[in-house]
Amino acid sequence: MKVVCENIVNAVPDVVRWNSWDGEHLKTVHSAYTDPLLLVSRQNESLFIDRIKIPFLGLKVKTMVFTLQMDETTQVSYTMTPFFLAKNTIKLTEIEPKKTLVKVTYEFSGNLFQKILFPIHRILIKKWNGIVWKEDLPLKLRRQKALEYGFIDYFGLPDKLQDRNDISLIHKTELPVKRPSNIRETSHPFFIQQ
Repeated sequence: MKVVCENIVNAVPDVVRWNSWDGEHLKTVHSAYTDPLLLVSRQNESLFIDRIKIPFLGLKVKTMVFTLQMDETTQVSYTMTPFFLAKNTIKLTEIEPKKTLVKVTYEFSGNLFQKILFPIHRILIKKWNGIVWKEDLPLKLRRQKALEYGFIDYFGLPDKLQDRNDISLIHKTELPVKRPSNIRETSHPFFIQQ
């Protein structure tokens, strides 16, 4: 059981990768994420738990998501819900400078009953992807613009205008994304960061 969704954004692949690893935005930007808590945040891997709202149905379900950054353009996440185990693969392809194709492949394992319900599930996943994409898009575009102005994480913009050069084509996000201290998302007693 597989669903593929594709979107294009006017940003470099690194901006999309950064957005995927910026866990603090989940609750404030996305309507479906209600209570995200990081358990592990290490280079190229993370684990978080949450209660998400299912589109159309309004039900909240507990999830656990384990994410691996396989290389600079491929991310794989495994999501456990009460209903199924899902694998989603995000593949980033730069189709021209500052323009990226984002291909998300959702795969599901399930029993016969879940396979019978898959046509409904396919509709829900496409709706989910569309909602998440629309919610994330302004964040991605803002991040792209900030890098074009020479913004450096945790330092800001260079003071002099002549020093504000476009770094978007050379910037590489370091994983895990640095987080402010004492934030709710990292408050779980099991939280591990390296």
